[in-house]
Amino acid sequence: MSYLSFSRRWAGYLSRQTDLSTEQETVLTYIIEVLVLNFLNVFFTLLLGALLGVLPGTAACLVITALFRHAAGGAHSNSPLRCAAVTVAIFPLLALLGTYFSRMGQGAVDILSALSFGVGMTAMIMLAPVDSPAAPIISPIRRKKLKYISITFVVLMIVAAMWFRGSQWQYAEMVRACVALALLWVSFMLTGWGHRLMSVIDGISLKKERRCEQ
Repeated sequence: MSYLSFSRRWAGYLSRQTDLSTEQETVLTYIIEVLVLNFLNVFFTLLLGALLGVLPGTAACLVITALFRHAAGGAHSNSPLRCAAVTVAIFPLLALLGTYFSRMGQGAVDILSALSFGVGMTAMIMLAPVDSPAAPIISPIRRKKLKYISITFVVLMIVAAMWFRGSQWQYAEMVRACVALALLWVSFMLTGWGHRLMSVIDGISLKKERRCEQ
């Protein structure tokens, strides 16, 4: 398992200051890298969303995806940098697409939402949770629990969409469309097609780094 240079340097410095063992330093390196990359990932994604004028929709896509990824799993990239690149590119793009649907009117968003919830519920029932070789789900009880959580999240998304449909908030329709699009994206990442897409993205660079969630 390899780490980026900044996380190794920071962990090495803290390890020397606190007399940590080699094993503890490795754990600290992992924690630093995950925290920093996730922060930068979210920051630059929201920044791009703000620059494009779709910050609420981008934030909605991030929240929905984060909820489902921890329960439903899905395709992963081999590299934390590629994970970040996909996130920064995809979620503002989904927010822009959500804005397009919202401008088509409430009926268009209703159709998109119905399609999304149908696809999402089917994907959670048939596919979730999708684990990875690096973190396999061994316990049948835990697998069943994660499936139930994933299905519950879809139900909660339906409730949230109904609430946004009746809301007077100026961004309500855009966020409702973005919720639907994010659920479609999460469902796609559970499929073989989603895994093949991430394999193609992984093939862009020859350097293989540790796995991380997108």
